[in-house]
Amino acid sequence: MLDSKQQQFKLLYEKYYAPFCIYAKRYLQDKEIREDIVSDVFAKLWLAEDFILQEDSALSFLKTCVRNSCLNYLKHQSYADDYAKQVEGYAPIYAESPESLYTLDEMYKLLYEAINQLPDKQRTVFIESFLHEKKQQEVAIELNVSVKTVSRYQMQIIEKLREELKDYLPSLALFSILISGLQ
Repeated sequence: MLDSKQQQFKLLYEKYYAPFCIYAKRYLQDKEIREDIVSDVFAKLWLAEDFILQEDSALSFLKTCVRNSCLNYLKHQSYADDYAKQVEGYAPIYAESPESLYTLDEMYKLLYEAINQLPDKQRTVFIESFLHEKKQQEVAIELNVSVKTVSRYQMQIIEKLREELKDYLPSLALFSILISGLQ
């Protein structure tokens, strides 16, 4: 049996999830990303300590959060695109030092070692998200954690890999571009 907070949330979700996905289309064309964003916003509403019981207040909160989340996503994409363009302009690592060229096998070995240093849950998130190309929501369900936790793990993974592999970043520029495209 659902308590009143759960019933209120369920009603809001069932009534407004689809309309807010359509509202998010003003900003984003990718349906799955819009759905992820709207799901995250509803999760924020649910987790809010002072859960909004009045429908008008909840709608205002949801609308603001969906808009801001869409704009933040676009801002992040812009940064990722700018970074990718910047990296394209770098001279290849072997242009200055031919002996520093790594074979593909050596690069995979370095990456594999860095991944093995990750904590278990982060390693699982990396494998499921980046290698099996699963959406954050799918990974969250499999690991029984929130979508926000999966997102946080992804950011931590990227930072750890950047730190571990910083000496090889020019060689791993393509890897960085691929990762930013999956976020």
